[in-house]
Amino acid sequence: MGQWAVLVLWLSWVTSLTGQNAPDKTVFYTCNNTFVSVSVRSDPLGSGMKLDPGSLTLGRCPVSSTSALYGFLVFEYPLSVCGFSRMTYGNIVKYFVNLVYQPTNVGASLFSQPFTTQISCILNTSMTPTPTETTVVVPVSGEGQLNFFASLMTDDFSDTSSTKDFYLGSPISLQLSVESTHHMPLRIFVDECIVTPTPVISNTGPSYSLINNHGCFVDGKVAASKFVEHFPLDTIRLTFPAMRFVDDSDKIYLHFKVVVWDTNTVTELRKACSYLSNGWQLLGNSQSSVCNCCDSVCNKASRRKRHADPGLVYTMVLGPFKVYSPAVGGRENSSANESKVEVTKSGFPLSPVVGALFLELAVLLLLSVGVVVYDRAAKHKCEETEKRSLVTNETDHFN
Repeated sequence: MGQWAVLVLWLSWVTSLTGQNAPDKTVFYTCNNTFVSVSVRSDPLGSGMKLDPGSLTLGRCPVSSTSALYGFLVFEYPLSVCGFSRMTYGNIVKYFVNLVYQPTNVGASLFSQPFTTQISCILNTSMTPTPTETTVVVPVSGEGQLNFFASLMTDDFSDTSSTKDFYLGSPISLQLSVESTHHMPLRIFVDECIVTPTPVISNTGPSYSLINNHGCFVDGKVAASKFVEHFPLDTIRLTFPAMRFVDDSDKIYLHFKVVVWDTNTVTELRKACSYLSNGWQLLGNSQSSVCNCCDSVCNKASRRKRHADPGLVYTMVLGPFKVYSPAVGGRENSSANESKVEVTKSGFPLSPVVGALFLELAVLLLLSVGVVVYDRAAKHKCEETEKRSLVTNETDHFN
C-alpha cells in the first residue's frame, strides 16, 4: 500500500473520530498576512439547537467572543497561535488548522452532532501587500465567501471611473463594498485609511492619516473630505481632495482597514463620522452622539479589554494614484489630458480657452486706453497751440 493510500485511510479514521463536516452555510472566515477571523453560525440548522461555545475550538484556541456578531461564535487570532500548520510551495504559504466541534454536554437545546472543518489561509509572500491601480477584489476562503471590492467613482458617484491621474485638490471618490455568499446581511465600515507615497507603510517614511479613531474622517477638518450617503449598508462611499507629499513621489497609495459587522450595530468602535460645518456627524445622522469621541479617544476603556471585539477586519491597499501639481501644467503623455487646468496666482482654475479669451480682452482694453490717452493728448496740444496763437494776435493788435 502506497503512502498516499495510508494517508487517506488515516484522514478517514480521524474524520470518523471527530465527526463529519460542518453543516452547509455555517462557517465563514477571512485571512490576511498575519491574522484569521472565523465566524461560526451558533444555530447551524436554524432549528433552535445551538452550539455549545465550550465545545468549539480552533486548533487549541477557544471561542474568543460569543457576542461580536449576533448569531455567530467568533474566533480572532494571529496565525502564529492556535497550532496552525505551515506548508510552503515557492512563494505560496499555506496555514491550516481544524475547527472542531466535539460536544461534551447534553441538553435539549444544544446541537449534538460533532463536526470538523479545516480552516486554510493561502498567502502569496511575493505579493505582500498587493497594490492595484483601480479595483481590489479579495476572495476570502470558507464554506461561505466574502468578497471585498474597491472602485474609483466619478465625482457624483453616478458611475465607475477608469482614471488613475488627478490634479492636486481635485476630488478622489471611492466606493468600498463587501459581497456575501450565503451569509447574513453585513455592514461595512472604514476603520482607518492612511496615505503613503509607497505601497508599504514605513515607520520612517512619510504618511498621512485620512481616517482614524475607528471611523473618524479627520481630514474633513482641513479639507472637503467626507463619507457620502448611500444604501445598501454593505457599501460605503467617501471622497477627499487629491494630495501629494512634499519633496517626494507624485504617486500615492491608500491603505484601508475595513470592518464588517452586523447591520444593526453602530458603536464608537464601528461608525462612519464626517466633520461638517456643524461638527461631527454620523453617516445617516441617526446616532451622531457616537461621533463625540472623534476629538479624543473612542472607547478608550473598552479597547483595553479582550471582549471589545473589532469585528471581522480586512486590509487592502489601493494605488498607485498619480497626483499632478496644477502649477506645473499637468499630465504628460496622458490620454486624459484633453482639458488641462492651469492655476492663476489667486488659485482659481482657468482652462486654456478661457485664459486666451481673457488675454485677448486685456490687449483690447490696453489698446482702447492707449487711443483715449493719445486722443486726449492731441486735443490738449491743439488747445495749447490755439492759446499761443490768440496771445500773439492780441499782442500784435496792441502794437
